[in-house]
Parts: sequence; C-alpha cells; structure tokens
Amino acid sequence: MKLTHKFCEMTPAKRPQDLHMDGTGLRFETMDHGGEYPDTMPQAIKLIDAEGRSCIYVPITQNGKVCRQPRVYARYGG
Repeated sequence: MKLTHKFCEMTPAKRPQDLHMDGTGLRFETMDHGGEYPDTMPQAIKLIDAEGRSCIYVPITQNGKVCRQPRVYARYGG
C-alpha cells in the first residue's frame, strides 16, 4: 500500500517567488544513474532554489520500468 498526502493549495503569499523571473539561484543536480538506460542517463534530478529548498524529479515507472511520456505540443499565441 502506498500512502499519499494531499496538500492544500498554497496562497500566493506562501509560494516561492523569483523576483527577477530569471531563475537566479536555481541549481540542478543529477542523482542516481543507470537503470534500464546507459549510466549517462540520470534517473533522478534534484532542483534546489536560492533559499536551499529542494525537490526531486524522478521518472514515472510501472512494473519497475520507466514509462514513456506522450509528446505534448503546445501552441502559443492567438
């Protein structure tokens, strides 16, 4: 069984802000490598903001294998 906690939406005052809107201070670190891909392919990426907060992005897996994500095409403008 996997338990997941659902958080309430953060108010704008509590959301992290990037005053310059340019990502100043963001750092990316590759973590685990390997899996079903060559060792050069990271299996996790850690994002750290200027205040030291972090989150880890991992690929979606099903039955122990990385799922391929469908391509999404966005059209901008009118």
